[in-house]
Amino acid sequence: MTDLTQTLDGLSALAQEIRLNTFRMLMSAGPEGLTAGSISGELDVAPNKLSAHLSILSQAGLISARRSGRNMIYSADVDAVASLLTRLIETCCDNNPGVCRALAEVTGSKVDCC
Repeated sequence: MTDLTQTLDGLSALAQEIRLNTFRMLMSAGPEGLTAGSISGELDVAPNKLSAHLSILSQAGLISARRSGRNMIYSADVDAVASLLTRLIETCCDNNPGVCRALAEVTGSKVDCC
């Protein structure tokens, strides 16, 4: 069996309402990303509290940050998300290929039995 640490880290990071909402905002924003201030304002979360959540998402490899002047711009790491989804379905099917075919198409991954 493969090492599940990375998968568990990603899922654990998303298993909290503020982090999931933050992640969804960043996915919507695309590569341009968002500042912590705009995320904080939209979600009505104190900046220091959001900072801790952004750190957890970053440590899980789901988001990245870049500096733009005095601001940090956060964006979702789409490749990391695709990898997480692929790891979730890589053992799918159990002799029933139709079960995961649609998921494989969405993620663009190849599932062994499909």
